[in-house]
Amino acid sequence: MQKLSSSFEKFSSVEIPTPDLDEIRSEYESLSKRLMGAKDADEAIGAIKDFFDLEDQMETIFAMIYIRHSIDTTDEKYQALTRLSDSIQPKVSSYSVAFSNAILESGYLPQIEKRFGKLWIDEIRLQKKTFSPEIIPLLQKENQLTSEYGELTGGAQVEFQGNFYSLAQMGKFMHSDDRSIRSQASEKYWGWYSDNDDRIGGIYDDMVKVRTQIAKALGYRDFVGLGYDRMGRLDWDANDIDTYREQVREFVVPLAQKIRDEQEKRLGFGALTKYYDFDIFYQGGNPKPLGAPEELVAKAQRMYDSMDSTTAGAFFRKMDEKGMFDLVAKKGKEGGGYEYYLPALKMPFIFSNFNGTSDDVDTLTHEFGHALQAYLGSDQEVPAYRSSTAEIDETHSMSMEFLTYPFMDLFFGKQTEKYRYMHLAEAITFIPYGTIVDAFQEYVYSHPEISHKERKAYWRKLELEFLPYRQSFASNEFLASGGFFERQAHIFENPFYYVDYTISEVLALEFFIMSLDDPKAAYDKYLAFASLGGTLPYKALLKKTHMDNPMVPPTLKRVTGKIAQYLDRHLPKD
Repeated sequence: MQKLSSSFEKFSSVEIPTPDLDEIRSEYESLSKRLMGAKDADEAIGAIKDFFDLEDQMETIFAMIYIRHSIDTTDEKYQALTRLSDSIQPKVSSYSVAFSNAILESGYLPQIEKRFGKLWIDEIRLQKKTFSPEIIPLLQKENQLTSEYGELTGGAQVEFQGNFYSLAQMGKFMHSDDRSIRSQASEKYWGWYSDNDDRIGGIYDDMVKVRTQIAKALGYRDFVGLGYDRMGRLDWDANDIDTYREQVREFVVPLAQKIRDEQEKRLGFGALTKYYDFDIFYQGGNPKPLGAPEELVAKAQRMYDSMDSTTAGAFFRKMDEKGMFDLVAKKGKEGGGYEYYLPALKMPFIFSNFNGTSDDVDTLTHEFGHALQAYLGSDQEVPAYRSSTAEIDETHSMSMEFLTYPFMDLFFGKQTEKYRYMHLAEAITFIPYGTIVDAFQEYVYSHPEISHKERKAYWRKLELEFLPYRQSFASNEFLASGGFFERQAHIFENPFYYVDYTISEVLALEFFIMSLDDPKAAYDKYLAFASLGGTLPYKALLKKTHMDNPMVPPTLKRVTGKIAQYLDRHLPKD
């Protein structure tokens, strides 16, 4: 099989080797034989290092298939490769797990652990719990359902004002300064979800059943425990999250509601404020970035050169030169945004859907935070150590959004102060939302027998408890029924990876609070934090870097108090 390397010039010119399962199996089996037949620790360690190289190749191939398919879900070539990937990835995982299990059985395990670290061995032991060859057909089905959801939403076409738009492209109309336009656009957008409610509900019902089958086959009571273990959570569990949710309810929900109440007053619609109004913070409309997409990229380059030319600036330039961005919304493109590190290419890729709103700047800074961490951690020999655990991952991206505040005038000009207030306010209002996503999933997977209608009803119950302003959703029948969760792709594609965003948001707010006193010290600490990657589990990493744990009182009380003071001082008049 052709090997990918970091010597490429442009990402668009990199050909994806079609994965050959027989060839892949042979390579893994050969490495396993070398490991099990090793005559000394050095031979065993050599086989493991070659295993890391093979894993990098596999990760990159499957990631590139995913990237190319998400850029254009209608491309038949990448549809076919995605089908192939969905089919063989679980089998490749089985070969990888077999090798990892052989490490645990090796007579040289003490030397291996000393060479590569106890944390990696602990991660292998956890991984062993989450996989068995007998579940491969179920994993294939899970992959197929995930792709079905992505293709359905990515290929959606909404007719509006005589043209057809993707769901992502509709965002610019839903954020329109003209209330009648955003009202009509929002009705059309949610109308698509309402029209496809049965199909999306069916996909999710099948997902819940398949994931429950997988969990039971592995000896779990339900998918909740398996979901946590899949996320690699070594030093915290659902009990920690229960405590955290109560802190969110006590300290964040009231501040978020206060922000929404002030927003409602500014907009001036009173009791007539509708669900489509809450994306707008000011009567005159939200701050919008100045310039076309290519101009925003150029401004980001200036920003990172000013901020840190030797690290952030130089790396942003390298990504741009190699074509590691696909930023603009277009037909057939999946929604959302992501960063994906491609280890064989030694470069990250950034995907987004620019639509002319402030989200464009948020996404660019957010995903570059991920990319910069990937670069800082890329020298780690053990792949698992390159990036941090899931509840930390988003800290790098969200902190970057805040640490770039001093440069936002490049993008927003005279609207910069309004942007900063809006962005910070949205960070606070996001936390209760992010908290209910995993609460919803815990209930669903604890009660896999309930209907789609009952799932929607439970989502609506959580909404009204943690997001009281969403009473305004009553004016839309689909949203009032609890349908909003259907647009949250993580629920379908990455179960139990969402409360992590909120934990990371609180940590990012800690970096923001530090930056108010000393921006350079905060940025230097951020670089040191990001450079540690996944070399420590969650609690140990926070302890080493002297960060307060959001799950432990009184962190949320302290952080929300500081942010409330900042927002009060910077409350916009319009």
